[in-house]
Amino acid sequence: MVSVRDKAKSFVDNHVMPPLKIRFEAFMSMNNTRIYQDKRFKFLGTCIAAAIGLFLVLPDSEPAQAEPEMVLATIAPTIDLTRDDLYLVDHAAQSTAKTLTLKSGDSLGPLLQKNGIEPNQAYQITKTFSDIYDPRKLKAGQSFHLYYDGNVLSHMSYKPNVERTVYVSREDDGSFSAKDVTAEFKMETVRVKASIENSIYLDANSLGAPDRVIQQFANIYEYSVDFQRDIQPGDEFEMFFEVAKDNKGNIVKSGDLLYTSFSPRGKTLDYYLYTDSKGRENFYDAKGKTAKRKLRATPINGARLSSSYGKRRHPILGYRKMHTGVDFAARRGTPIMAAGSGTVEFAGRNGGYGNYIRIRHTDGYKTAYAHMSKFANGVRKGKYVKQDQIIGYVGSTGRSTGPHLHYEVHHKGKKINPRRLSQLSGKPLQKSEMPAFEKRRKAIDAMKSTAPLLQKEPILSADLTESLD
Repeated sequence: MVSVRDKAKSFVDNHVMPPLKIRFEAFMSMNNTRIYQDKRFKFLGTCIAAAIGLFLVLPDSEPAQAEPEMVLATIAPTIDLTRDDLYLVDHAAQSTAKTLTLKSGDSLGPLLQKNGIEPNQAYQITKTFSDIYDPRKLKAGQSFHLYYDGNVLSHMSYKPNVERTVYVSREDDGSFSAKDVTAEFKMETVRVKASIENSIYLDANSLGAPDRVIQQFANIYEYSVDFQRDIQPGDEFEMFFEVAKDNKGNIVKSGDLLYTSFSPRGKTLDYYLYTDSKGRENFYDAKGKTAKRKLRATPINGARLSSSYGKRRHPILGYRKMHTGVDFAARRGTPIMAAGSGTVEFAGRNGGYGNYIRIRHTDGYKTAYAHMSKFANGVRKGKYVKQDQIIGYVGSTGRSTGPHLHYEVHHKGKKINPRRLSQLSGKPLQKSEMPAFEKRRKAIDAMKSTAPLLQKEPILSADLTESLD
């Protein structure tokens, strides 16, 4: 006769241990998601304690009226399979799901009622949800996922971002409870490297570089490179950056750009992210010079170069005349930025220049901006402005044939070609910072040498695709 202990052991071996083993292996092999490390041993301890308890509570001999099922029901290990950070359960695979998307003017309670939730229940869900998340922060386009057991709503989930999930779950007594789960993702480093075929954005994005990283790249080089005129097909670029991946290996969040290289006009410019002893973060080349220049070569974004520096036939006067600046054609009202920090020494009407601003910088440099439609609020003579601050807006005042910015650079009283500003070196790090910077630079180079290189997905030809079918 088979004893209760043997039956119980057989049941555990065949029905309890296999799924527990699967969860254990999943728990130990999740390389893409950082599990809360302080709870790893708690999880293992729970499993071990449950296994020990199984054999301690079972009697040595078969008791009267004992049923294996009743014994197992009292000792089944308690594991929270709804923890989003463990990725051990897929709610959608277990119950019927419905997705509700907020539209402009929607609020959670009425939206639930429109989708079959009773008013009292909708009120309870909304009130419980508000204990965790402020409903006033909800935006149009965001979604709620409802999960059902049969026709009964079991829980609702909402993800305000890739890291956070808010759950509202039905309890056994019919009430609702809420919890806030934050999934911490493991940060990894990857890089993209290629030559320009279409544009920096299209080529980098097709390799997997997120928008945020590409924007950081543009911000680094915008002081020395004119992205609309200096870039040619074949110019090489490289971006080395941090990313967070989900459990499927998909990039869900981008981190910082750590290193970047760009070779416009055949000149290679490499920069490393470094935080100095005062906590200031910036990008520096191998010699410790910052990517940020004293003066911008282009004080306006998204404009077309309509006239270069040098002699030309004046569009209004009709004769050849020295053009002492560069013209950028842009829509009326396009913001104009201060090319560098300095003091406004003129802001007003100036003959054929129309509305005109001139800023005095250090080392004998001045910049001038003409034909503005209007000045920015607070910009006037004697006012100190910072680099990249908006000082006015594109117009066509003065002697002008259409909306554009006339931009001049003066150096020690002489008007020079603004494109020469790209030759200016950035401000260097202090000598006391160089040992720490060198250490950081070498660490980034070491990480970069082993980081995976993101590649474009191979494109199958029509013939090859048909042969595979």
